[in-house]
Amino acid sequence: MKKLWDKGIKLNEFVESFETKDDLVLDQELVLYDVYGTMAHVAVLAKIKILTPKEHKTAQKGLQEIMEMFAKGEFIPQMGDEDVHTKIENYLTTKYGEVGKKIHTGRSRNDQVLTMLRLFIKDQSLSLKEELLLLIEAFIQFAKQHGSIPMPGYTHMQKAMPSSIGLWAESFIESLLDDYFLFQQSLKYIDQSPLGSGAGYGVSLPLDRAYTASLLGFEKVQNNPLYCQNSRSKFDAAIIASLLQIGLTINKCASDVMQFSTSEYNFFAVSDSLLSGSSIMPQKKNVDIAELLRSKVHLLLGFYTQIISLSTNLPSGYNRDIQDAKEALLKSFSITISSLHATKIVAENLVTNKTKLESAMTSELYATDAAFALVQKGIPFRTAYQHVAKDLSSLGKKSLQKQPKASSVLRYEKQVKKMRDEFRKEKKRKQDLLEFLLKGGE
Repeated sequence: MKKLWDKGIKLNEFVESFETKDDLVLDQELVLYDVYGTMAHVAVLAKIKILTPKEHKTAQKGLQEIMEMFAKGEFIPQMGDEDVHTKIENYLTTKYGEVGKKIHTGRSRNDQVLTMLRLFIKDQSLSLKEELLLLIEAFIQFAKQHGSIPMPGYTHMQKAMPSSIGLWAESFIESLLDDYFLFQQSLKYIDQSPLGSGAGYGVSLPLDRAYTASLLGFEKVQNNPLYCQNSRSKFDAAIIASLLQIGLTINKCASDVMQFSTSEYNFFAVSDSLLSGSSIMPQKKNVDIAELLRSKVHLLLGFYTQIISLSTNLPSGYNRDIQDAKEALLKSFSITISSLHATKIVAENLVTNKTKLESAMTSELYATDAAFALVQKGIPFRTAYQHVAKDLSSLGKKSLQKQPKASSVLRYEKQVKKMRDEFRKEKKRKQDLLEFLLKGGE
């Protein structure tokens, strides 16, 4: 396959494989996003009369053909293509001649890959936010169903104070709401169009970058062309950092499920349909799904570190080292989206052992309450603290009737309903924008 930079010298086959083999596999996931970026670019070329109206329609037709072939599994970047950008241009040149040769006018693969990856992020964000909302809703239902059941609270892994299933579940609701907010902020941060910045130093053509930014749904143009290149790792790291926060929430939940479903605690049970067994021990029922969910935050941390490490100490401008960061971005999204879905399945199949939980509410859990009761009678807290500590046996069973009240789950329901309404509007806007782009921006 002809390279875009071909000057008549054949590239060493091993070198080509070393440089492109793994990257081509990743490009298979990015075909549509490069097509969208190319659609916007040919539209601006038509706007400044580099392409005639007829050529614009021809290029648009060819790009839609690529989308149709991709949907059928017939347009897959392979060895020899070098990258998805080359495969698309070669297809258009082979089939439509001069039109294909014109589509790269005023564009570098440097700004092309940036545009493609940011469109990937913006598109994947829809799937991720959908899974986030579904998981929050699953925890809300769990809290509504089991929230009033008492549960020991632990510090230093020792019994500490009275808690409840509602308090436990709502801690994850609030954490996920914060994760949603942080992810939204990271999306706003990267919502800048690099298209038209060229290799990193601008182009001497009157490209209307605001026009292409609008066609692709970016909030604004990323103005400085050199910063477009320098920002790639910064933006990717910011996104993965927000995914890492989601991973931390999932890790905490999975750790709790693992601990509280052991026979020693027996507070929770997980549906048999989610459990695996042992090849040697007939009795074993393993909550493998929680163990694997617990591990994913470490993979995300590794990807975050990988991107930071790859980009550190590089000079300004494009450096091919950063190609190796593409996998980290793509896999971080895949892992986070699938982990959110898996956690939702766990939440929907988590059973509480009310009897065991109630019997675990032993009297020492109420020691702090007993000290506070003395404080309300005018005794200084430290004196009350010492008094209770010296006579823990006086904490009677009647204290077991006291339960902490988790904040009303209805408040979370109302908040999530508003978020879902906004999300539906966002999806509709993006669908309308895509349809406009597919019509050539006309």
